[in-house]
Amino acid sequence: MNLLVAIEQCISSEIMIHHLRLIRSLCTKVPPPDPGIRIYSGRNREKVPLQLPSSAGITSFYTCGPTVYDSAHIGHASCYVRLDILQRILGDYFGLKLVTAMNITDIDDKIIRRAAELGKPWTDIARHYEQEFWSDLQLLNVRPPDIKLRVTDHVPSIVAFIEQLIAKHYAYKSSDGSVYFETAKYPQYGKLQNIPTEQVSTTEAKKSAADFALWKAVKPGEPSWPSPFGPGRPGWHIECSTLASQIFGRQLDFHAGGLDLRFPHHENEEAQSCCYHGVNDWVHYWIHTGQLHLEGQTHKMSKSLKNTVSIGELMTKYSADEFRMLCLLSHYRSVIEFGDESMMVATSVLKKFRSFFGDCRAYVDGVKPATDVDSGALEAKMIEVEGKIDGFLRNDFNTANVVTNLSDLATAVNKSINQRSDGNSDVKASGSGTVQAVTNYVRGKLTLLGLREFDEDRKVGSDDGSGDSIEHVVESMVQIRSAIRVQAMENKDRRLFTICDQIRDRLKDINVEVKDHGKSTSWGYIKR
Repeated sequence: MNLLVAIEQCISSEIMIHHLRLIRSLCTKVPPPDPGIRIYSGRNREKVPLQLPSSAGITSFYTCGPTVYDSAHIGHASCYVRLDILQRILGDYFGLKLVTAMNITDIDDKIIRRAAELGKPWTDIARHYEQEFWSDLQLLNVRPPDIKLRVTDHVPSIVAFIEQLIAKHYAYKSSDGSVYFETAKYPQYGKLQNIPTEQVSTTEAKKSAADFALWKAVKPGEPSWPSPFGPGRPGWHIECSTLASQIFGRQLDFHAGGLDLRFPHHENEEAQSCCYHGVNDWVHYWIHTGQLHLEGQTHKMSKSLKNTVSIGELMTKYSADEFRMLCLLSHYRSVIEFGDESMMVATSVLKKFRSFFGDCRAYVDGVKPATDVDSGALEAKMIEVEGKIDGFLRNDFNTANVVTNLSDLATAVNKSINQRSDGNSDVKASGSGTVQAVTNYVRGKLTLLGLREFDEDRKVGSDDGSGDSIEHVVESMVQIRSAIRVQAMENKDRRLFTICDQIRDRLKDINVEVKDHGKSTSWGYIKR
């Protein structure tokens, strides 16, 4: 029975963490050949070659998660959508074996204050907004992390981490019972962002104003956990250091978050983690996404500024793909301006690709009047674009240029298949194979970037498998309309033309666009 119990215990998260760390320790420490990828280094403040410790083992990617005291807004959404895009590029395009992890800060001053305001237990507040956050990510087609970590599930590990920092003389217990990291003991403090040299303490408890809390002493009416330093709860910065170290060991490949986290959060993480592990650099590559501003404003979206748009509000007006396209049209490190004007641009880009796929489908199926396309020219254009896109992705993940070049390729195909013809749609298009190849390439790249509507592996209409039946109904309606239209053309019957127009308008009401090509008809979806 003891053996069976031991086997059951292997399912626990602690054993899982041990095995992940063991796998990582077995990976070769010799850097692989430079794959030609350049990434912006937050530490060096310039683009550097991407060189990971192992080409054969896992690649760690840790993301700072939310503090769950309120609904997430589109500023948060832009960060997680952009990081999702980067993870898809690193994993699905470059083939890195990513293991992703994210924390959930489910105990914090903001959570405690919100619970007091609403007269509810702090645990109810945290669980409610945590669940809402994961639901929001699903709506945005953001892949969930492989490993999710709630802070309150790992308080003993956090306490042990702090004990080690005290033992190494990097931290001290203050007069108020809290524990602080002593920044003066770490000469490299300011690695990620220049820190003012004048650091006069504003409280008697701290030796320096730059020192930050690892453990907050308990206050009346607040939740607390036992520790050798006295009852209290973890400080904010210590959470990610402990949790990421549990999963990935003494060094991280990628650590990501919004630009606003660079200081003090990531600076403090780096300092305490380097001291704990005895390494010069804890994170190989810090990734910081640019902030989201409302059009006409120069400051980030923030609950404290009361200029937020919730993800729920976003989804009532725009689709997840339209918001993702907005993110794709700018570099992940740059500011995003959100508003009707910028969203109109994103929507029009999606509409162009949607029209492109519809026209190509009609051409290949023989519905659209046949023209002789220059297959050699289209193939050469696709190869040229493919090379450019590879270069853009290798140059710090320049998705804006990727989208532009895919759009240029779509324009070249549309121009070729929309040439004037003799109107004989019974002749099979001679270049249909090439057109289909280009269509597959463009669709594949858009799907790679996480645009859900172009993913043919997903069911159209919904995720419950009902999409196929919807397509069959629409296809039948379009065929009936096409037959009526042909009869109207032959008999010059205005009444029948009117019926065709009414059917077309009704289909448009349910986001189906109908296109007529002589005596043939094609259709496609219109996304909001």
